[in-house]
Amino acid sequence: MSETHSSRRLSAARGGLAVARTVALVFTAAVLFTLVLALAGCSSEKPRVETPRLLFFGVDAGNWNILTPMIQAGELPNIASLVDRGSFGVLKSGVPIQSPQMWTSIATGVVPEKHGIMRFTAEIPGTGREVPVTSNMRKVKAFWNILSDADITVGIVGWWPSWPAEPVNGFMIAQRAWPVNWSRHGIPFGAARDETGRLIVDDFEGRTYPEELYADFEQFIVTEEDVTADELSFLFDDPAFRDPAKQFHARWVFAKDKTFADAGLAMLKRFRPDVLAVYLQGTDVVSHYYWGYQREEGFKVSPSDERLYGHVVRNYYRYVDGVIGSYLAEVGDDTPVMIVSDHGFETKRDLKERWERGERIRTEEGGKDVPWDHGVDGIFIMTGPGVRESNRLPDMSVVDVTPTMLAYLGLPVAEDMDGAPGLAALEESFLEEHPVTFIPTYETGGPRGDETPMESPMDEGIKEKLRALGYIE
Repeated sequence: MSETHSSRRLSAARGGLAVARTVALVFTAAVLFTLVLALAGCSSEKPRVETPRLLFFGVDAGNWNILTPMIQAGELPNIASLVDRGSFGVLKSGVPIQSPQMWTSIATGVVPEKHGIMRFTAEIPGTGREVPVTSNMRKVKAFWNILSDADITVGIVGWWPSWPAEPVNGFMIAQRAWPVNWSRHGIPFGAARDETGRLIVDDFEGRTYPEELYADFEQFIVTEEDVTADELSFLFDDPAFRDPAKQFHARWVFAKDKTFADAGLAMLKRFRPDVLAVYLQGTDVVSHYYWGYQREEGFKVSPSDERLYGHVVRNYYRYVDGVIGSYLAEVGDDTPVMIVSDHGFETKRDLKERWERGERIRTEEGGKDVPWDHGVDGIFIMTGPGVRESNRLPDMSVVDVTPTMLAYLGLPVAEDMDGAPGLAALEESFLEEHPVTFIPTYETGGPRGDETPMESPMDEGIKEKLRALGYIE
């Protein structure tokens, strides 16, 4: 199948995603063009590798509006190095811009109407009870299933949604392996305390695959109450700031990301999977709660508020850059890396003007009364042998990620996927040596199993978080 034919097929299939590539923000295009100029320079020949190997980072709500100025200022050295050595561009989300749908489209290469994850929650038939969506509801294979079937080892850490953990050729740590810590009283949902005060996490199946891996993962669990003010001080510029209520959202999501980041790195060292995927949520959560304190976004902020909260978003990006750097130090410069986001984050300029006049507003994405929320423009970064350097890509879609991964790893792309491989990221010589192939489908062997939503001890905590973010009622 030619690239032109593939592109026409993709264009016809994407109606349900409403990708709308033509609505890219002028600011995004400008900062990306500036980034190309800033990073253009000398390049060096990179050795080829034959064994598939890939580090894959999911950075929720990652956006170029934040990344570009920070890269230019030298504040994100690890991400900057990947951009300099690889290909990068805008990754378009779908509409509505909701994380479970988009992360599943990233993992499958198909639109929500095909993969079956349509909302944040789903009703258990006949009960009237809504629970957060579960991985068994997915109607098609994810990249970890496809790679496993191809005898490629995988490690999946914290993906959304990934509970219950699926049998794979490797390991999976489900998002719900971390006890949801939404309680302001220090006891996470899905946990309790014994008479000595020791935290006891409820035992339930599917938190890891294999099941016995949970015992190894448990030692990495950090809850909100475990995070000290000193440990969190990197986010808040005033070291005297200790207000637990104002730190709460940054504290819990840092605890979650630290848990998965530390566990993922330890599992990488232990198991050395061919492909490791790690999901980090904090860039989204701190954006929701601290975006409006940024003078860089044109908000009027008091000196005291700016000192306390004005750099939380950017400081969290620095933390993520450090996490990525710790993985890169373990694997070396020749290891292929992909970084993607499910959507971006942005100031809604039209709503901001009305908001500043005192009018009541409501965002469409999360249903909130502040002029900032998810945006359609996310990020795509890829580097490794055979990937073009300092290369600004044309806009891609979330459904293009898995086809691009498969093509790069030498596996066929399924013709029934809605996405297409991002060939513009790859060198011509690489494509000549590793031509992209296609098969009709990976969906063989009959239905995947029972697609009924499942309950877990974490459900109420997850729903409280979703309500607080304006995602559900």
